[in-house]
Parts: sequence; C-alpha cells; structure tokens
Amino acid sequence: MADRSTTSVLDAPWRDRAGFCGVEVVDQPAGSIDPVQRAHLRALAVRIKIVHDLLAVFADAYTPFPAELVGAQTRELIAVRLLLDRYAAGDPGTHLAPGVFADAAAQRDYDRLRARGRAGRSAALQVIAATLSETVTMLEPTLPGLTAPDVRNVYFQLLASSLRQLRIVQAWSAR
Repeated sequence: MADRSTTSVLDAPWRDRAGFCGVEVVDQPAGSIDPVQRAHLRALAVRIKIVHDLLAVFADAYTPFPAELVGAQTRELIAVRLLLDRYAAGDPGTHLAPGVFADAAAQRDYDRLRARGRAGRSAALQVIAATLSETVTMLEPTLPGLTAPDVRNVYFQLLASSLRQLRIVQAWSAR
C-alpha cells in the first residue's frame, strides 16, 4: 500500500489548469479490480508514460511549447503507479529511463510518434493531441464498469485532465 509519508508528490497541489483535481488517491478506499482491469491499468500506465516522455522531449526541442503539461502527466503517472502498487498489479515502467519501454510494441509506438513530432512544433502538437485522444478513448468505455472507489476516482480525474490537456494543445496549435 502506498505510504503518504514517502510519496512527495502528494505534498504538492494536485490541481493546476492541466492536471488532477479532487481527492488524492490514497484518501480513497480501495476496492477490488479483476484481472482485465489490472491489465487495463498497466496499459494505461504505459500510455501515460508515452505521453509524458513525448511531452518532455518536445518541450525541450521547441520553444514555445506547453511545457506545463509535463508536470500534469507526471502527477497522472504517479497516481496510476500508486494504484498499481495498491493492487499489486506490477508497474511496467518502473525504473525505466525516459523514452524507454519494457514492451517492444510500446517502444515502437513511442519511437514512431517521436519521429513524427521531429518534423516541427506543429507536428509535435499534433502528435500530443493524438496521444491524448487515445488516452481519452482508453478511459471512456472503462469508467462505467469500475467499482473500486480509488480506481474510479483516478480514471475520472484522468479523463477530465486529458480532455483539458487536449484543449490546451489545440489552443497552442492555433498559435
């Protein structure tokens, strides 16, 4: 179970214009999740790491760029990792460097998206918008079937923040 005293991100506010809002993960009661939900949670962690790592690379490469989204993605990844720990589901990205993935398909996906984003700031913003849309597509159909209060809360917050981030990226694309 996640220990609040060793999780530094919980000391910082969860809400900014692109990130989480609401109750912290460890404040929600645990429930139960089935093997399919565990697998989905692991896949979601990989998807969020892909978005996070792409944002970090593109924020370093292009100025101006909505770099505040990197912090939001970091908080999202930590929240999902807290759930993975709480449910002993195994984190597929533990201790992996940015841009490195344990799953070969995820690595190919990241490399492909990064290459597309190298064409310029506009292309990078399109890549981020597409990956955020994929995150929304992963979350929306799953949310109604979740019964564990902590998982349901995080998925709801992830959906809301992904939609906010998508709007921010779309606004940046118009610049």
